[in-house]
Amino acid sequence: MGPTLTAALLLWLPALLTVFGTFNLLGRGGPIWKVVTPLCGVLVLLAPLTVPDSNSTQAVELLWGVLLIGAPLVFGLALVVFSGDVPVGQVPVWGRPVGLVGIAAACWLIVTWTPNFVADVTLWDRFVLVLLGACSSLCASMYVLHRLFIQRRRSRSWPMLVGALLAPVLLSLRGVGGEAGPPAVAEIAGLSVGAGFALLLSVLVIWFYERNLPEPEALPPPSQDDLERAAAIVARRTQKGGELDG
Repeated sequence: MGPTLTAALLLWLPALLTVFGTFNLLGRGGPIWKVVTPLCGVLVLLAPLTVPDSNSTQAVELLWGVLLIGAPLVFGLALVVFSGDVPVGQVPVWGRPVGLVGIAAACWLIVTWTPNFVADVTLWDRFVLVLLGACSSLCASMYVLHRLFIQRRRSRSWPMLVGALLAPVLLSLRGVGGEAGPPAVAEIAGLSVGAGFALLLSVLVIWFYERNLPEPEALPPPSQDDLERAAAIVARRTQKGGELDG
């Protein structure tokens, strides 16, 4: 079996099945995908061991680095979000400080760490540059759109501003090699402009649609029959609740 066929069977086919199975699970797919999707994901992550001669494993090596940085970041953000004033799924009091520690650990890894298992160091520097640049530009765009179009929630826009300012600080602390700079800047510019136009277009469509909606018609006051029926329903449910409580 040639190296190309081996990479296709042990890397690219499992990768396609992982993506397809993930969408099936999100759409309440069959039970077989609950087994196939994790199995294919494990095969993709083990590609540097199963197909070490393939150049495609550089993407998997990069994915391992992304997972090691993203795990504390996602975990920390989840703890911070769900330790606030949320009605469902609220974590205990210790969630916020632990979440902040996880976010700080992820930021420290972004600034100081370069994975030894990533063969092409320039690839990792390019990834970090695109990650932080895209994060800064997207957070800044969302902050501006939030301040302009969501007036009643302006006080909740500060996390977007923090993200827009923190990403350039982390980028300046890490530094970027000259080889990774120009291609990454082009990717960031394309991603930022495209995502910004997409967000702006979506907001404008929703805004124009809601602005052109007619005023809601006033409902007539309830009749005597409606009031009696509502009172009977309330009395019946109150009586049932009392019997269950007793």
